[in-house]
Amino acid sequence: MKGFSLRVRTIAALVIALAAALSLSAHVGSPDVYYEGDAGPYHLFVTVRVPQVIPGVAEIQIRCETNDVRAIQIVPMRLSGPGSNFPPTSDLTQQSKEDPQFFTGSLWLMEDGALKVRVSVDGAQGKGELSVPVAAAAQKTLKMERPLGGLLAFLMVFLGLGIVFIAGAAVREGSLGPGETPAPGGVRRARVVMAIAAVVVVGILYLGRAWWNSDASNYQRGVNFFKPPAAETKLETETA
Repeated sequence: MKGFSLRVRTIAALVIALAAALSLSAHVGSPDVYYEGDAGPYHLFVTVRVPQVIPGVAEIQIRCETNDVRAIQIVPMRLSGPGSNFPPTSDLTQQSKEDPQFFTGSLWLMEDGALKVRVSVDGAQGKGELSVPVAAAAQKTLKMERPLGGLLAFLMVFLGLGIVFIAGAAVREGSLGPGETPAPGGVRRARVVMAIAAVVVVGILYLGRAWWNSDASNYQRGVNFFKPPAAETKLETETA
């Protein structure tokens, strides 16, 4: 019986540890924000699901402790500095029809860093305000879809060739009157200008690609820098 009791206690301890690990997995290592506080007379439970890429859309969920809230507005702001004093236009959250105490909304986070979501509440007890700090950071890099990449490449080539031919036509036919044909000298000058325009276009594309690669490298470094903490559990049993 003693050995059976020990096995029962061990199995129970393993079940409790597994349940604790599952509950911790929802918060530890997650970039989402879970905040509880008072917006004036209203007690709120706020969840901010931070997007995995920046810019991106953050999902906001708000639960009120009481059912006397009529409307909730949300707006993203800088946590400190000039941006914290000049907020954009607030967005109105949607009140659940099944649960009047539950509100949802979404916000565009256009930059990373120390941000906050200002929550403005209007209800039977007047108005209240609450600020939820949010650490916005890119967690992954999304690849461009092939159809979109192909379309952009086609437009780039089309516009580049268009600039070259427009430059040549402007030099070759810009000073001609109705019915006149380009002179041989004008044709030669047009070819020279087209060659120069082609070099300029290629140079602009090269510099643009260099800028794009540099910006992508900086973004990837930010993604690699973001390493959420990991939770480690250890189970110890006593033998009696």
